[in-house]
Amino acid sequence: MTSTTPRTVVSTELDDAVHALIGHRLRSHTDTDGETRSGYSESVYDEVRAELAARQGGGGTLRPRSLPPAWVEGLDWLAEIDTTVAAWHPDAGHDNGQPETVRRLNLLASTSWAPEYHELVGEWTARLWRWAEVGKVLLEPVHRWELVAACPACQIRTVHRPDTSGEYVRQAALQITADGCICQSCRTSWAPTHYRLLAAALGCQLPSGVLE
Repeated sequence: MTSTTPRTVVSTELDDAVHALIGHRLRSHTDTDGETRSGYSESVYDEVRAELAARQGGGGTLRPRSLPPAWVEGLDWLAEIDTTVAAWHPDAGHDNGQPETVRRLNLLASTSWAPEYHELVGEWTARLWRWAEVGKVLLEPVHRWELVAACPACQIRTVHRPDTSGEYVRQAALQITADGCICQSCRTSWAPTHYRLLAAALGCQLPSGVLE
């Protein structure tokens, strides 16, 4: 499947999707002195592996023991990725201490793809983004409310996004969490202090339990 063809938009998009799943993530946090600081955390893939190993009680094996339902989902998520990526790129390359799936994905991302493979690579890219989104939900479950109204910025009312099983489900575009309201289509956001104004502009009530 490899080629000496120069890197294309397809290759760049695949690289971005691979990074979303196995690349380090920029995170920010607020210290006790009120200062907000930024740093990097492990990738979605590595964090799920680490959390799963911790819940299984050490050893890092992927054999299910007595896990709560959410982490049976985590195990299934990991197994699907490892099996699928192994089929995409059977050769894991040189053992550099990284998991085989990480090595395989890095090899895929570094490849230039001839035009006849662009459709296939596009399918891989979409699947990688879906896995990354589902992994984030597994790692960081957030209580959400929905505003069933069109986004004031882009006018989109509903979107389709993966749930923890990987199935695409229909959701309201405007999702509220403790951190703010964000449009899942255009990514425009509103701070919690603007919840009531946003609801008034949309002509709807704040969902029960949402405070300014």
